[in-house]
Amino acid sequence: METLSVPNPFPGAACFLVRETDSTMREALSLARAGLPPGSLVAADFQSSGRGRLEGRRWESEPGANLLCTIRLAPETAALPALPLRVGAVLCAATTLYSIRCNAALRALPALKWPNDLLIGGRKAAGVVCESKPAGAEAGLYVGFGVNCNQTAFPPSIAAASTSLAAELGAPIDRWLLLELFLDLLAGELARHSWKEAVEERLWRRGKPVRFLPALGAAGEARLSAAGGAVTGLLEGVDDEGSLLIRQPGEAAARAFASGELCAAPELS
Repeated sequence: METLSVPNPFPGAACFLVRETDSTMREALSLARAGLPPGSLVAADFQSSGRGRLEGRRWESEPGANLLCTIRLAPETAALPALPLRVGAVLCAATTLYSIRCNAALRALPALKWPNDLLIGGRKAAGVVCESKPAGAEAGLYVGFGVNCNQTAFPPSIAAASTSLAAELGAPIDRWLLLELFLDLLAGELARHSWKEAVEERLWRRGKPVRFLPALGAAGEARLSAAGGAVTGLLEGVDDEGSLLIRQPGEAAARAFASGELCAAPELS
């Protein structure tokens, strides 16, 4: 493990790089056990067992091309509402700021697909996973995130739904500059009391028809329910806890959904 020359705004914390690991989450837990303070971050050039939010989902990444990280935040951060959404909104903002700094235009503005994906032009460019450890030397909120930076080819199973910042900007991406921008914005986000407006401003499909498949099981181990449980309606926004608000046809008020899978739907009649 080596130290990265990326400024870290969290007091006493630093950024580290491993060339290869099964999981940056595991590496971040090791840093916590070694006594490093909250805010410490581990990035990897290659991660063999990156996972997504839902059971069975994996994050596949070309070695050395992308930003694959886990940051440990203070234990009390776990009590903040809608952290995956808020981190996703920070990624959207960091991506936009990066394009401005580089004087390059994205082909489409980044959008936040509830609850934790960054889309550009409807294709996934980044994702977030949060996991809490409530006690002991490892106590903290662990935020794992992956950003497709310089990868331009993807496995056939995800190629149609995936993109990268290099593909969208038409230029190579400086991963560490993007990370620096993200950390600065994240530190500011954690100090904010108001967050819904920024999230809803970026929210994919807000005000449009969506199809939602509720999930079963505990957070972090969610399994999608049978197709018969799908909900179709207008996506109105999110509530104070970050749950998705969908108003179904014929209903006067939106219903809140805390876990599941969101996709576009045809216009409602």
